Parts: sequence; structure tokens; C-alpha cells
Amino acid sequence: MNSGVPLIIGLFLLFTPKSFCLNVLLTSIGHAGHVTPIFELAKSLEHHNITFVTQPLAQSYVNFNYFSKTSSFRLIYTNDSIDAFIAEKQKEQQLIDFAANHGFFDNMGYTTELLNGDVNSLYNKIIHLLMNEKFDVIIANSLIKGIHALSKQANTSCVVQSTESIPNMLDFNLPNIFSLLSKEQMTRIKYRIYNVIYTLRLGIILITKILPTAGKISKSLPQVPGPFYDSLSLKNILLTETQCLELFNIPPTFYTQSYTNHYTKYLGAFIDEQGIEYTENELSTWVRSKANKSIIYAAFGTSSLIKFNRMQNLINGLAEFLLKNPNCFLLLVLRGINYESYQMVLNEMKNEEYQNIFKDSQRVRIETGFVQQKWILQENSIKLFLSHCGMGSCSEGIYFQKPILCMPFNMDQFINGNSIVQLGIGLSLFIPPSLFQSLLRPYDFYDYNFTSDSVTRKLSEIWENSNYQHMIRIMSLEMKHAGGVKQAVKEIEFLVNLNGNLDRYAPFQSTLVFYQRYLLDLIIIVIILPMTIVVYGLIKCCKRRQKEKRD
Repeated sequence: MNSGVPLIIGLFLLFTPKSFCLNVLLTSIGHAGHVTPIFELAKSLEHHNITFVTQPLAQSYVNFNYFSKTSSFRLIYTNDSIDAFIAEKQKEQQLIDFAANHGFFDNMGYTTELLNGDVNSLYNKIIHLLMNEKFDVIIANSLIKGIHALSKQANTSCVVQSTESIPNMLDFNLPNIFSLLSKEQMTRIKYRIYNVIYTLRLGIILITKILPTAGKISKSLPQVPGPFYDSLSLKNILLTETQCLELFNIPPTFYTQSYTNHYTKYLGAFIDEQGIEYTENELSTWVRSKANKSIIYAAFGTSSLIKFNRMQNLINGLAEFLLKNPNCFLLLVLRGINYESYQMVLNEMKNEEYQNIFKDSQRVRIETGFVQQKWILQENSIKLFLSHCGMGSCSEGIYFQKPILCMPFNMDQFINGNSIVQLGIGLSLFIPPSLFQSLLRPYDFYDYNFTSDSVTRKLSEIWENSNYQHMIRIMSLEMKHAGGVKQAVKEIEFLVNLNGNLDRYAPFQSTLVFYQRYLLDLIIIVIILPMTIVVYGLIKCCKRRQKEKRD
């Protein structure tokens, strides 16, 4: 009997999957919406050796102390000085101020140029690391353009994390995402024609506003002496075949579904519920003291600037809703200038009932600092999420099944708000302009306004209509089924085991050349060539008859 024990142990070891430890290089700029999902991924990769390269700004949004007892985690900042952190905070404020008064495409050019130095600093650190160390995989936020070329030259597997996936604008069967057209509209000819015209109009704007900035950036890409000297040249970035695994933090149905490939994975929000930090304090006590589904949670991200007239209408609308619903509570997160604007509105408020309800600390709680949003949204006492609709906040709201009232400000927030309305999981305070106005000023909505009545009315509709809860439950199930951050780890490990190449899973159709993929060869041989022969024969026959008649 004892002799069988080693045999059993041997068989167990033989058929048990062997765990392996990867050397992982993660990198992201330090801004909240970009560094947060990369940090969540790092937490789930804690059984591997992790090198995390980012800006000092990142420590404002993620708690790196999580890894304080982990010897396999190494944090590298692009600059360790206090002055660098202050400069990055000032630059962030510049972005916020600019975004409040400019449209999407102006913002794209300005943001790309302003953050170019930050991205270059990251690249310098990464290249120096690659010159001295060997990594199994490089994982980067999608804003770090060109990482695929660098990874290929380093002979390292590549993973790109994105918070969203914009469908191919040149596929005219899909609604141009910036036009805010719905799938239902795209089945009608007039909207299909509009979609083409809008895309052409958008192309002109992109050429005039984005290309000049891209040209400047391409000339300033870092060229570090050594084996990776020319890896970030414009030629290499454009011509290097992309073989990066793309991990998207949204469910595939959030936008109109497009064609995907074998390097694309929709995984939903990068959220590990077990890893959500809980801190016992006044805020957590207040949240947990409220009844089930009784709190409106309102938060507007780190880069949203609420103008005074919007703040007035928002506060008045919220106050009216709270008066009509005595069993409802409000948790309102306002930082910096937004909090100052709120205080001005409250001081100038003439309606005493409105003033009193905001001064009642049991009904309304105001937070002016950074809050643990995942923990708050996870709580059963939260019923509704009033959000700026950044993709990170949208994903978290959907994951925790909180219907969303959208108050977008700029960038992708209008697209996200529009998708939320079309999916039936919330409403938006933003009402799109007419198609003609949208064509004149494509995706340029930053100066829109709303009324206090619309705030009250739309809050009431979501609060009282159970359909929103039903639809967001389905979206949440879809997102959780995708696997999230745990599935991301499995996909990364699988990619590395396959030496960074997933081409064996390419659909056969995608391996065909262009004319074969769209059946042009068959159309020419089966349809065009026979028709040409028939037409030629008919013409010859007609000419012969005409000649016989003349004779």
C-alpha cells in the first residue's frame, strides 16, 4: 500500500497544471481613467514579478501601498521629485480648463500635444529597462502609441489595455460613433446617406486638426542610443504589423458591434470585488446607515468642470427631487473649483426649502476629496448613479447594476451617454442637436445646457421605472460573464505561452487577400465576364443585322 503513494503523487504532479511566474512590465500615464485599470490588472497579476512604470501623478488615484508587503512588485516613476508631481497636477488642471471650453477634436489635438512629453518620459524608462532586463510581456495603456513596434523589436509579447473600442468609421454599415446615430436609424436610407456625408465631413476635420499635431509628435519621439534606437520612428510605428492582444474594458454590446479579430477580447470592467478596499470612516458609516436602494450617488470624475449655470440647475433639480422623495438621500462628490461653485450656488439660493435640504447632513452628504467609488457603487443602499460618463465610471456603474443619469462634459462622454440611453440602462441630461447642426459642428457639444426641471424629471423616471434596473442587470451579467480582470490574467498567460502569436486562431476569411475576401474574383468570373461576353455577342449580332438590312 505504501508503494502506491509515490505513484499517486507522481501522477498528481504529472497531470496538475504547472504554475509559472512571468516578468511583467506594465506602463500607463498617471491620469485616473488610464492608470486605474492598469493598476487593477497589476493587483490580479500579483503572483508574477511586476514592474510598474508610471508618472508620480498616479499616486493621486491608486494606492500603491497595496504592494507594500510584496517583494515581487517594483514601482518606477518617470521622475521621483516633488516638483515633478506638482508640475503634473498643474498640467492636469490645464487639461480640465481647456476641455471645459473646447470641442472633442480641439481637445484631442491639445491633449495629445500636452501629454507627448509624459509619454516620451515613459518610453525612455521602458527602453532603458529593456536594454538591461528581459520581460515576458509588456502591458500598456492604449494611450502609449507605438508600444507594438517596441515590443516586436524586444521580441516580447504585447498587450494593450483600452477602456473603449471605437467601431471602424470607414465601415458605412455601422453608424459613425460621433454622429450619435442608432442601429435602428441605420436601417433607413436617409440616415445611411447622412452617415456617409458625416464621415467625410469628419475626415476633413481630422486632417486639418489632428495631422499637424501628429506630425510634430512623430518628430519628437524619443530615440535612445542602443538596440531600440529606431524602434519608435514613424515608419516603424506605421508599418510594423500589430500583434498585440487588445483587452477592452467594456462589454461588446455597449457600442454598435463591429467585426472583431483573434487579438481582440472584450472583458468588461477590471474589477476584483474581493480586492475592493473598505475603510471605516464617517462616509462609510453614513452610506451603510441608509435603507436599501435609497441613495443617489453623484460624482463627476477628476477632469470635469461644472460651469455655474449648470451647477445651479443641477442643485435646484436635485433639491426638488429630494423634497418630492423624503426617503431618498444624496451623496455628492465635488472637488476643487466644483465645490467652490456649489457653495456659491447654495449661498445665492433664494428657495429656503432647497437650502435647508442641502444643509441637512442626514439627507445630503458632500465629499470634497477622493472617494473609493467601487466600494460605494457596490453598496446596496446606492440606487442611482449620476455621472459624467467617463468610460471607467460607466463600466463600474454597469458592473454594480446602478442605472445611470448622464451629465457629460466632453471627450468620449457624449458617446457613452448616448449608448446608455440607447441600451435603456439610463437617461442623459444632454439632448443631441439636429442632424444638420451636428453636421455643421461635428461632435462639438461642450456648451450644451439643461434645466433644473429636466434633472428632477429624469431622476424621477429612472427612480420609479423598474425597466432601467432590469436592463442594467442584463448588461451587468454580460460584463461579468466576459470575465473581467481575472480573465485578462488568463489571456495574458496564454498569450505568453504561445510566444505572443495568436495567428493560428485567425478566421480563415481574414487570411484571404482583399479581392478574395469580398468575392471580387468570383464576381468577375461568374458575373462580369459572362455578361461582357453576352453584351459583346449582342452588339455583334445587332451590327450584322443592320448591315444585312442595308444590303
